[in-house]
Amino acid sequence: MMQTRSALMLLCIGFQLPIHSMGESPPILQRSIRLYESGNYDSTILVIRNYLRKHGREETSEQLVPLAAEALVRRGEFVSAHRLFSMYRIKYPHSPFIPRFWYIEGIALAKEEKYPGAIAAFSMALKAGVSPVLDSLVLINTEKICMHMAADEFYDLDARDIHRWLMEIIKFYEIEKLIAIGQFAKAENCADDFRRAYPRSRYGAVVREWITRAQEAKKRTLQIGLLAPISGEEEEIGRQVVQGAQLAINQLQPQAGQTVKCVVLDTRGNMMTTAQKTRELVDQHKVSVIIGPVLSPTATVTAAMLIDKQTVMISPTATDEGIADMGENIFQMNVTIGVLGKKIARYAIENLSIKEFVILAPQTPYGQILAGSFKEELQRRNLELLAEEYFEEGANDYRVQFQNIRKKLLARHLERLSMERGTDFRGTITRRDSSLYADSTLAVGGLFMPGEGEDVVMLAPQVMFHRIRTQILGSSGWHQQKVLQEGKRYVLNAVISTSFELDQSGKEWGEFTKAYKRRYNSEPDRVAALGYDAAALIMKAIRETGGDDPKRIHAVLSKTDRYHGISGIISFEEGRRANNECAVYKITESGFVRVQ
Repeated sequence: MMQTRSALMLLCIGFQLPIHSMGESPPILQRSIRLYESGNYDSTILVIRNYLRKHGREETSEQLVPLAAEALVRRGEFVSAHRLFSMYRIKYPHSPFIPRFWYIEGIALAKEEKYPGAIAAFSMALKAGVSPVLDSLVLINTEKICMHMAADEFYDLDARDIHRWLMEIIKFYEIEKLIAIGQFAKAENCADDFRRAYPRSRYGAVVREWITRAQEAKKRTLQIGLLAPISGEEEEIGRQVVQGAQLAINQLQPQAGQTVKCVVLDTRGNMMTTAQKTRELVDQHKVSVIIGPVLSPTATVTAAMLIDKQTVMISPTATDEGIADMGENIFQMNVTIGVLGKKIARYAIENLSIKEFVILAPQTPYGQILAGSFKEELQRRNLELLAEEYFEEGANDYRVQFQNIRKKLLARHLERLSMERGTDFRGTITRRDSSLYADSTLAVGGLFMPGEGEDVVMLAPQVMFHRIRTQILGSSGWHQQKVLQEGKRYVLNAVISTSFELDQSGKEWGEFTKAYKRRYNSEPDRVAALGYDAAALIMKAIRETGGDDPKRIHAVLSKTDRYHGISGIISFEEGRRANNECAVYKITESGFVRVQ
């Protein structure tokens, strides 16, 4: 694609600059012009460079340097040409050749396919002086550049101070590009702005014809938005989500007579840009659904902007807790950390019949969120949390935490003994009690230890060392080979909750992979599958409702119950707008075995 565009630009942009009349010009300038006109650009550059080394302070230099720059651009030596221009502007800020030099700069940028920059340089050429020939060339070449620009490249020009003559051309071709890619609502808005800004434009009749056709096509087209970082540090994640979503949209088009198109906007992983793009989708494209944003911080921005609006948002990948709680129209498809904590608590209570628990968690956001959601589930069921201890992630010494847990367990043991004997236990452990039970094993129903693999392999042996008998409960951080290899017998029979793993042996994954590779010539991963599933859920809602009414789409999404997607199972039932489906695994001699 890039080669095609480059070739087109080389054909349509030329150096039709007026060469100075030979007349009374200095011999060095006459010689340089003859070499340039004969196509000897290397010789032109060499002759001028040699002259400038010896006579750089003479007046002729002001005329020679622009010619050298033209020859450099002809040779494709763009970096040298840009550097020469920068030096020239500093040395000759008021030179009559500055407009010409800006034009040369624009040509160089166009050849480098930096089209917004090229137009900005042409704009400076117009502002720097009046020249009928040069002005005409600027307009012609701006028009040719716009013909080859992609729709999203026009956005970069809005923030620049572009000459009014060029902006008329830019806005005209932007309307054409928007219609070509099916962004009819934004094209209409741009056309209204164009007619107000340029009431006597030579493009007026064409714009009216385009919009009439666009309005007809709009009746048959439904638009959904997609926000993802398709540039910047997280562009790989964004690319996978976008490609997965577009594959689903292409495969799952609704009934005949309707077409769903996806408006993809780049958040760049930046919260400010995300806010701008969210506003563009809602106000200009008027989409009823937004897939994304992809990252939790940017998803939070969009969710906040959609409060009290009808537009539905479904983030395929954001995992921060509470994003879905920001509005009735916000959905999170990836399982959040908090859901994992509640899941393991429910499994321990319902399947293992455990009634009392202890928590030992890292003092990190991950540990605190998991511990908090675990406690919420216990509180909801009026079950007892006997002890709660935290440690610094990466610590090697956990004696204080285990000693505190043993004190709480001993106090519970002594309280129960007192109840059996009919005596009164005042909650104080005496020195005699501590000595008596120093070597005794104390029991508790469940010990929840959320953490990463590095901490798990250090903690698990400590449970036995400190003589605590319990059912160990873990989290997604346990789900790695390191825990099996280094945790050994100390992690056997532990039960953990984690997100669903891709079933890469299934027929669905095989078909998805095949279609994805055929379209994009690359292997998909779970991120691409999440993008696919988010779009598939929206397409399902559009088919069921017969349109893109956000209220109806919201109603369909809210009833999603155990939807079997490519990435796993998805449920939004019981008023929960964050996916609450995850898996429970037991650690056995043969590895992780799924038990729920």
